[in-house]
Amino acid sequence: MKGCKFLLVLIFLISAKTLPAQERVDHQKMNYLFNPKQNAVLYNDTLYKGSNRFAQLFYRTRDIDLINLYQRHQSNKVWGNILGTVGALATGFGVAYATGSGNNKTAGWITLGSGLACTIFGTYLIQAGQKNMLMAVQLFNQKYNKNAVGIGISGNSAGLVVNF
Repeated sequence: MKGCKFLLVLIFLISAKTLPAQERVDHQKMNYLFNPKQNAVLYNDTLYKGSNRFAQLFYRTRDIDLINLYQRHQSNKVWGNILGTVGALATGFGVAYATGSGNNKTAGWITLGSGLACTIFGTYLIQAGQKNMLMAVQLFNQKYNKNAVGIGISGNSAGLVVNF
């Protein structure tokens, strides 16, 4: 029991040390946000939540590399969520059967193990999808984030904005 508590405290301390409290947001580039929703992109001061909202940003460039990274992200995300859900359900049923008083203890342990495997693989796919999305955002910023000059006129004032 002491070893289990020590292991949990150790995992908590390592994760607390390595996880940043805030994400760095560069307002001049596209940013992939991990926290608000699984798919969230901040671009030109607009928060795009969900892949249907920001897919147009990638498709309008007609860049094959960007579109492939985006599609791999979507595929990994969908299959990761499916496997994670199935794995969680299988783990729950496996625990119920393995700890129950019936004759299905072997089937319960098999279900529990396969559920854990599905959950772990689903989590891996979700992480791989996030990595693909982050690579797509970085590629977008490298190719399409150029210097810009903006001129604004309103009423009795005028403004000039230079981004580089």
